[in-house]
Amino acid sequence: MKNMSKAILLISGLVCLLQTVIGYSQSAIAIDPRSEVTEDGLIRVDPFVMGAAWVKSDINLSRYTKLYFMPVVVQYRDVPEVHNQRRKEGGEVFVASDSLKAIFENSFGEYFHEAVSSVSSYQLSENVGRDVLLIQAYLTDVITAVPPDLPAAYTTTIRWLWEAGVVLELRDSMTGEILARTADRRRADGPVDANLAWTFTPRATLAWSNLLIRRLEEIGD
Repeated sequence: MKNMSKAILLISGLVCLLQTVIGYSQSAIAIDPRSEVTEDGLIRVDPFVMGAAWVKSDINLSRYTKLYFMPVVVQYRDVPEVHNQRRKEGGEVFVASDSLKAIFENSFGEYFHEAVSSVSSYQLSENVGRDVLLIQAYLTDVITAVPPDLPAAYTTTIRWLWEAGVVLELRDSMTGEILARTADRRRADGPVDANLAWTFTPRATLAWSNLLIRRLEEIGD
């Protein structure tokens, strides 16, 4: 009888230990112990795990099964306009034309929505709920090397096309509390003919959309 009681206690202890280990593996993210807490209460993930990511110290995304897609936000660097043709040809950073901005913003929004919809570990939701994450992408401090109003007869080769901060934020849909943020700086390199910027821009925004999905999956792992 005593041996049976000991066996039951031993089995119960092993079950509790196993549950603890499983729960820890589902929710624990390696935190950088030297990191300071951000103003919105996030702590940096160990850079050896993720290059630039911040999370709540008690983050556990295992209870979330759905994603609520928020509109993408695009913010451009304040760059002085250049009107002299020679300065345009010798410049490095320019104000993007309205037509190029439209392609940049629309393609990124469409590609990111499509990418979020295809994430196998979450369903896309049109409503908030206890198991729903708000997901939002930002392109910040955006700059371009494409001179505006280039004559069609010109062939101007540029070394890069776009550069931007590529940011992902995850929030609880019920409270709006920020749970995680990732931030990368990316450049769409050339060389490329500036007159083909409208053709090559969607390639850059597709790559950045896929990058954010990788970051989402890394945080969830």
